[in-house]
Amino acid sequence: MLKGELTIVFDDPFYKAIFERIDGTNYEVAQINLGASLPHMPEILRLVNDHYSQLHFYKSTVEAEKFRHVNPKRAQRLAHKATQKKAIGTKAQQALKRQFEQSKIAKKKASKDRKRERQERRFLQKQAKRREKHRGH
Repeated sequence: MLKGELTIVFDDPFYKAIFERIDGTNYEVAQINLGASLPHMPEILRLVNDHYSQLHFYKSTVEAEKFRHVNPKRAQRLAHKATQKKAIGTKAQQALKRQFEQSKIAKKKASKDRKRERQERRFLQKQAKRREKHRGH
């Protein structure tokens, strides 16, 4: 069974459209910036009908929810703690944030590798130039 959901969120200063797709155990999320002004229904319909196939979905897994009895006082404490915590609210936004962090780490690693290769190449060029100078006249 395939289930889809579209949520419009105001993430200061822009409105964002968050698309969620759940197919069994696969959970996929895509995000599009809609701009600073409130999106109207024709714009949202055009986005869904015309550009849905062009969205890039990021995969995640669906966690199985466990139901068990919780002490009422503990439940009250947990509820109070959850309302005090300032975190990204929806599961989709959390999945997008994890994906963003992973891509940031990958970019950082790639840039370090490029820098190391560039330094190594310059070192070898300097070594070759030094050998050329000492070759003799």
